[in-house]
Amino acid sequence: MLINEISRKLGITARAIRFYEQKGLLMPTKQKENGYRTYTEQDAWRLQTIISLREVGMTLEDIRLTLAQTDLNRQEEVLGALQMHRSLLFQQWTEIKQMIGTMDQMIQAAQASEQLPTELLYELAQHNKELRDLRTSWRDHWGFDQKAPHFDELLQTAPPDVRQIGDSQVMPIRNHPSSIIYEAALAKIVELVAPFHLSKGLDVGTGTGNLAGKLQQSGMAMSAIDQSQQMLKLCAAKNAEIELKLGNVLAIPFMDGEFDAVVCSFALHHLTEPQRELAWNEMLRVMKPGGIICLADYMIKDPDKKDVFLTRLINSQTTKLPMMHEQIELYTVHSQLLAWLQCRTSQVTTEEIADDVYVIYAQK
Repeated sequence: MLINEISRKLGITARAIRFYEQKGLLMPTKQKENGYRTYTEQDAWRLQTIISLREVGMTLEDIRLTLAQTDLNRQEEVLGALQMHRSLLFQQWTEIKQMIGTMDQMIQAAQASEQLPTELLYELAQHNKELRDLRTSWRDHWGFDQKAPHFDELLQTAPPDVRQIGDSQVMPIRNHPSSIIYEAALAKIVELVAPFHLSKGLDVGTGTGNLAGKLQQSGMAMSAIDQSQQMLKLCAAKNAEIELKLGNVLAIPFMDGEFDAVVCSFALHHLTEPQRELAWNEMLRVMKPGGIICLADYMIKDPDKKDVFLTRLINSQTTKLPMMHEQIELYTVHSQLLAWLQCRTSQVTTEEIADDVYVIYAQK
């Protein structure tokens, strides 16, 4: 095909086609005798791909990288690029919703005052900026992509001589190695959520999908998110029926009110205090009215117990999960989370299943 033919076929202007050629995204052959460009079906497919990716807001550079992976037949990398872009779009969508809410507040404030409330408008704008900055400030403190291949193995690692006291007396759960505590927390979440026979659940920060897999087996259709592509890859290998999305809890990549239950196990201790409140709001956002939220993690009992918590965390190498760290400011204060949930949900219950490990349940 010549340029006018492919232009008509795909409904794109010849000028746009030449632009993509100038950017190196298209490389049609030229006829020797007259220099006319000749486009093959492969060129048409490539142009369709460019148009599609531009339509969803991908930059030219990202399109170039995606096409390079396509040329090498690396479907996994192409899929990863699409998932990453989808995650970014959801973050932008969440921010736009937030800006509209801030704009509504500004309009209401202006309507309620005879004189424009400049200071209040400024405060609202600053709050909007702070929330936007929070969504982009998350950092991987543990290196999930690098450690993903050994994650499940690390969860099971524990000295063999600490499973029993003496010859027969089994230790209470709070003294068990991390693998036992981890499994007990997941089992408690399933125990609390499964009896309701809910139809659709979301696991936030799923890792390799251990909790999502257990809930899927209980009969719930599960979706799951994680910020690590490598973790999601392993989750997919273990749980083919679970819907997986790349993204994090600060901008959950699902629409409002999609889920009957939202669960999260040992993922909140990678967030700062301002990020945590944003995360809790996001989890409530994607829940249906009457939906259930159930969280398990290491938590500080009260604000004045931080030193005790940190000392115990440093000294208890046996009972510490592999993704734990010693940045005290990144751990949830149990009493503060309970108070936050009690103001926004009902039927809030909590259980300490091991030293500093809590499972919290609430209904929207």
